[in-house]
This record gives sequence, structure tokens and C-alpha cells, in this order.
Amino acid sequence: MQIIGHNLIKFDYLNLIKNIDEIYKFDNLLFTYNEDFIKISIKENKKFSILAKTEEEIVLANAMGAKFIVLENLILTKNAINLAEFYLFDSKIAIICDDLKTAILNKVDVCIFKNAIKNNFYE
Repeated sequence: MQIIGHNLIKFDYLNLIKNIDEIYKFDNLLFTYNEDFIKISIKENKKFSILAKTEEEIVLANAMGAKFIVLENLILTKNAINLAEFYLFDSKIAIICDDLKTAILNKVDVCIFKNAIKNNFYE
């Protein structure tokens, strides 16, 4: 499991963006599934991660090259893990964590602590 945001582990911040202009300002982007954001991120050769809300968004985010597929709903997380195993995703399944135990119990690829997200609404 990859752990992002733990105080003893080196990590790169994820930059939560809400508009197109921010794509050009930041690297290591995080945004809610948005095909316009994805197109520009790919064109600008940016690393990006997707906050997905549906199974369709999960599958498309992987196909479009998202580094992490970030989920907030634990039922959807379990479905995403099954999809990732069945379809051999390149993207990693991640959750935003308050504690490592939640990530361990849900068998996700990545635990992202809230403090690892800049401009975030989790603060």
C-alpha cells in the first residue's frame, strides 16, 4: 500500500483544482471527474488523479491514464477494487483517510491523508 501524507513518509502533495486555469498552475492534480480537465491535463502532460463517483467514471479514469482513482464511498471503493483486479487497472485505487486502519480494512492501493491535499475541502 502506498501512503501519502504521513509525517514520516516523503510524499508529493496533490493539488485539488476546481477550474481549468489551475491545470496550468499546478502539477500532481486532483479533481472531480471532468472530461475537459482530463483532456487538458493529458495535452499538458500533467499527472492527474480523479475523484470518481460512479463505476463508469472509475473505468474511464483508468483508461484515460489517471494516476489514482480516489473514492469517498466505501461501497463504491469495494466495487472499484473488484474492477481493478478484473480489468488489471494501471491506475491505483485510493481513499482519503483519517487513519490507516480504514485503508487496510478496505484493501485499497493508496491511503491519502487529508493533509496531503492542497486547496482541499477536507480541512
